[in-house]
Amino acid sequence: MNPLIAHARRLLLGLACALSLPLAAQADPVTYAVPYAGAGNVADFGGGNGGWVGSIDEVLPTIQGDLPSLVSVVTFSIDALSQTLTGSFQFTTAADLSSTIFGMVTADGVGGDFLSQGGQLSLNYDIQGGTGQFFGASGYGLAFLNYDPTADFNNYSESGLLAFAVPEPGSLALAAAGLLALGLGKRKGQGKGRPVN
Repeated sequence: MNPLIAHARRLLLGLACALSLPLAAQADPVTYAVPYAGAGNVADFGGGNGGWVGSIDEVLPTIQGDLPSLVSVVTFSIDALSQTLTGSFQFTTAADLSSTIFGMVTADGVGGDFLSQGGQLSLNYDIQGGTGQFFGASGYGLAFLNYDPTADFNNYSESGLLAFAVPEPGSLALAAAGLLALGLGKRKGQGKGRPVN
């Protein structure tokens, strides 16, 4: 093949890929705004550290998005001096363990005796990413958690709202295909050994 024609093809392929990326970026994300309730068990790890495992389910007709049942896993530490709780969370789809939402959780005004005495927390979830159907998720959650350490089973209950967006899956596939095509175009052009004048 004429080297000029091959070079022109590579340039056109690169231009097509470059044009596909802005189109992908403009695609609407999949959004969720879901009131939920959950319950489970808080564990005291000692030294102001703890965690909880429970479930999360929608409680009202969906405002936006259709959130499947989630398993909630949270680990945290409490700073008694500043009365703050900080930790990390992961919400995993019960039916598909490869789909998760993860990030940081915080709460203010937490007494140093919260783990031993119980009480209520006002939680702030900062959604920083996700995997599977939630890949690239970002947003927030607000919730109230009530904890009773004397309960035998499900010693906490939680209710709140999750609001987050996930990049539209088609746009991610389009961007990946564009980058892959650009890479293949470069690879095909390599190794011919004939310089273009």
